[in-house]
Amino acid sequence: MEEGSLLFHFLESVALIVDLVGVAIALIGALKFCTHIAIIEFQRLRGLDCAHQMRRNRIELGGYILAAIEFMIVSDILHSVATRALEDLYILVGLVVVRTAISFFLGMEIKELEEKDRRSEGS
Repeated sequence: MEEGSLLFHFLESVALIVDLVGVAIALIGALKFCTHIAIIEFQRLRGLDCAHQMRRNRIELGGYILAAIEFMIVSDILHSVATRALEDLYILVGLVVVRTAISFFLGMEIKELEEKDRRSEGS
């Protein structure tokens, strides 16, 4: 087996592992969020104000999503390095642009939620 082939298989394997870690992070965040939302809804049904808890959980979920996206970008970069194909590079650029835009806007939303949370705690 030639060296380039070994490097390709190694990088593809690492990219797959990094991708799976990103998916696992997103799933953990989603499961935690769903659990917390169910608890919050039961509290709301009892007449409790849960706006603060809801914002905190949205912020936490956003953090999980951002971490997952970062892992997936790393995976895309590793895949492109492994294949060294020009069309994979174009796909990589597109994916990174989209994922970076999502991260940027999600980060802005998280900041906004944190500011609202701080203001509501100060009231």
